[in-house]
Amino acid sequence: MRRNIFFSLILFLLLLPACGVDSVQVRGLVTEVQTGPDGVLTAFVIQTEDKGRVGVLLTGDTFAAPSGSGSWTGSEMQAEFQAELLPDVSISAVCLPSKKKLTAQDGQEIAAYEADHVSINGRLNRGAAALADGTALDVLEDNNPIADRTYLLPGGAKLLWVRGPSGPEHCYVGGLESFDDLSAQAREKVSAWYEDRGPLFDEAAELEKAYSDWKSKGEDFQSHMIDQGVSPSASSERVMYFLTTVTLPYYGEGSATVYSLRLCDAFDRETGEHIDTRDLFTCPWEQVVQAILDGDPTLDAALRAEMEAVLTPERVEIFSDSVSVNFAPDTLPGHTPGWGYSLSAQVTDLMYPWAAPKARS
Repeated sequence: MRRNIFFSLILFLLLLPACGVDSVQVRGLVTEVQTGPDGVLTAFVIQTEDKGRVGVLLTGDTFAAPSGSGSWTGSEMQAEFQAELLPDVSISAVCLPSKKKLTAQDGQEIAAYEADHVSINGRLNRGAAALADGTALDVLEDNNPIADRTYLLPGGAKLLWVRGPSGPEHCYVGGLESFDDLSAQAREKVSAWYEDRGPLFDEAAELEKAYSDWKSKGEDFQSHMIDQGVSPSASSERVMYFLTTVTLPYYGEGSATVYSLRLCDAFDRETGEHIDTRDLFTCPWEQVVQAILDGDPTLDAALRAEMEAVLTPERVEIFSDSVSVNFAPDTLPGHTPGWGYSLSAQVTDLMYPWAAPKARS
């Protein structure tokens, strides 16, 4: 019988919570692979962060999932998994709790566990990147559509973790319409629009910043992260709103370690055409800005003037129940990174009826 790998992986994920305390979960990089006289995979060794070297024993009951997707028989899936299981491959395994022994290739006996489920998560590519001073970096890439990657210094220290950019496909928010509710034409155009936008960060520059931070902090250094994704934020009879969130390291003074930039974009849900934020309102943009600022009666004259100078259309975020404003760090002196606030309905009242967001269902 043939079975699709997607169903197998879903089953794997559903069974994880059931394992609970009666299991041992291990994750790490493969350092060696062992096979029997018939060439069939019997065990492998991984280097973990918390347990050192650990042996993983495979039995006839072990479910081993390759990284790709496809439809295989049980023996075909086993062969595909074995072909992918090479040194520097990243794996995770849920194992039976009884500790056993495995003799590694160097003759040392190490702790080992029989695997219930094993999956291939990605691969470490050694020397795949380099810093400006020539320092080589290893890149650990995860096998997922969002393309997670972790940059590591020689010796294994994590420097920077990056996810994305990813588009609005397959992202859902409870009670809101999503990318799936667009017409087929609109889905194609919206996907292409986000593909063309690309990353809103300079990955090479962020690597250099993280490296400089590592050199200055030494043992106190904590690895940094970047994440860029898109999610639905609201919809109307004609418009679908998507919010791009970019999480970036913050190297300023204070306790903040990351900040988020958010950009809201509107699309015609039938044609997929991008709609300028200013075209959503019945009045000139300057009047919208004043209505936004009027939403906070506590603003003093100086801060109001600063906000008016930097409040651009893409900083206005449309949600199902509110309109918000988000500012980039250092654009408003004296305020924390990403500072912003929510607004009253007096702003949405200025929108065309076809653009006004529907309430969350």
